[in-house]
Amino acid sequence: MSASPQSSAHFLHTVFSIPELVIPIGAYLHPPELLSCVQVCHQWNEDFIPFLWETVDDTLFSWRYILKQHDADDSKGDKDESWLRGIFAKHGHLIRHLSLSWKVIILAAGLSGQCTNLLSLSLTTSVLNKTVREAEALTRAKNLKPEDGGRTEGERMQKGITGPLLMPEFEGLFLPRAAMWRTVAEQEQDWTTNQHLWQLVCGNSALRTLRLSLSEAELCKLATIDVIFDILSSLKEIARLESMTGANILDRLLDRVPTIRHVQMDSVCVGDDFTTRTFIGLQTLAIKSFVSARLFLELLHSLPNLEHFRLIAVDYHREDFKDVALYLDNTPSRLKGLHFNLGRSFDFGKMASYVLPWLPDLTELSLSCLDSVTAKALATHCKSLQIFREPGGAQSTYSDDNRDDTNYLEVLLQECPQLRIVDAICHKVDTDRMLALPWICHRLEVLHFQITGIHRLKVGEHETLLSIISAKDDTVRKLSNNEQDILDKYKRGQDQQRRVFAQLALMTHLRVLDPGFEWRNLGLDYWVQHYEVEGQTYARYASPYANTLELTLESGLDQLTDLVDLEVFGFEGINHRLGDQEMSWIAEHWPRLRVMRGLQEDSLPKLEPDTKRAELRKWIQELRPNVRHRSLRQVPESYS
Repeated sequence: MSASPQSSAHFLHTVFSIPELVIPIGAYLHPPELLSCVQVCHQWNEDFIPFLWETVDDTLFSWRYILKQHDADDSKGDKDESWLRGIFAKHGHLIRHLSLSWKVIILAAGLSGQCTNLLSLSLTTSVLNKTVREAEALTRAKNLKPEDGGRTEGERMQKGITGPLLMPEFEGLFLPRAAMWRTVAEQEQDWTTNQHLWQLVCGNSALRTLRLSLSEAELCKLATIDVIFDILSSLKEIARLESMTGANILDRLLDRVPTIRHVQMDSVCVGDDFTTRTFIGLQTLAIKSFVSARLFLELLHSLPNLEHFRLIAVDYHREDFKDVALYLDNTPSRLKGLHFNLGRSFDFGKMASYVLPWLPDLTELSLSCLDSVTAKALATHCKSLQIFREPGGAQSTYSDDNRDDTNYLEVLLQECPQLRIVDAICHKVDTDRMLALPWICHRLEVLHFQITGIHRLKVGEHETLLSIISAKDDTVRKLSNNEQDILDKYKRGQDQQRRVFAQLALMTHLRVLDPGFEWRNLGLDYWVQHYEVEGQTYARYASPYANTLELTLESGLDQLTDLVDLEVFGFEGINHRLGDQEMSWIAEHWPRLRVMRGLQEDSLPKLEPDTKRAELRKWIQELRPNVRHRSLRQVPESYS
């Protein structure tokens, strides 16, 4: 039986003095662990309380339940409104990182006046976060018909009620939003809460990071975008701004707040004289929208020290990209990371040969569709490329079986010697093309991709092969044409696999090797076929991908003996033939393995139990109980 956190804390207390212990471990304990330490004794309380309250995020741990129930009838005296405000009054000065998304906690933090030592502040007002009474009030208002005293649509769209100003400086900065379903008291409360929100911002002069995701449908509106600029200019150490409040004039922001180094916004526009100036401070820029080709090049020109640029995609205009040299004044960009967050509909290849020659320092590229033009341009012009990522590769469990094998990852693997990370699980590499040339990226650490094109036998062909091999006739029997074809196909497949494993064996720095991919579409339940076994109905989600690696010792898995640093091994979606021998070999030769993907318990609805999979998982758990089994893809919440 493992020791409780309290007994462990008591043991540590007898071995170490408090200051000696707090410094090395305090910052690495999670809140539940810190709470156990605080409860041990008075001395531990004093020393660990600052760590317990250093970070407050109302989306984690028990906060959601506490905030939802704090005004319920049965919560009096137990984490109610008084308790919530008392927490901030007592511990607010200890908080360094504050993330708030409930109006009740924004108000409590602002009313305390104690949260004045923040280094980062995240403010997100969410319509989904309703306390018990807020939810009840909303239900009543929506169910009340106009003839019974409810509001008509026109009345709901009228401006809401305001209240008194908490600070003279707030005069004219905010505008009330539409009344909607809120009572007069709720409108007045939102007006007050909005001011406390901005008091939190203004009251933390040492703030370095500010995240604002404030919908105009909640609390109050800003009179102009200059309100944010005025407030930010008073924060002398502000370096990061993430704002989702609509389009922002980037050069005006950089003029008003020269300390800004990192900016993330929904959309960006620039002034007429933007291209005549340079802004040397900005290092990262993230824009959650499309950017015109012209603006894309203008940003590269006027932000000479920009290191990472994230955007949805570029609206392509060939004529603009033909004039790259003109836009950039014949000066290569220092950009190190270019990250596009859009699917296959975005064709970067049309502009790659124009843009990439001007990005010689590029070390990271995020792109969902890698074509031959982009791959060759990267290999030719971006010799320092270290990371290639597929955006959103592990966001949801979804397989696109219509993807073809015309991805060109093998070009990067064969021609980019500095590659360390290939995180592109949806990309496919054809085996023969992969083996055409040796890989030169021997310092790979992470490899997520799919290997296809293995000459694998079908079920019937495999049975024929077994009969050929098991034949006990002493006399030489001439094989039929069909049998010879099956034997040749098997030999070709084995040769392919041994050569693939030989290639992978050279990557002795690998920490993650995952050539697998979830093959079942979990988002379209209506098309799934069903079948019955012994009166039980199951769903037929399809079979694993064909022509993938067998992952057997016979096919060459044992060539990977030198991958002693491997921590993650994935084979979801692979039509593998892993057995007890392979599990034993893995347990012995990969001592640092901590995650396997492919044997985890499946939570899909109406899925027939896989006895073989369960047996393999049980066996490897006996051999390596510390190894966790999980999927790369995140199963939808309703299935988990």
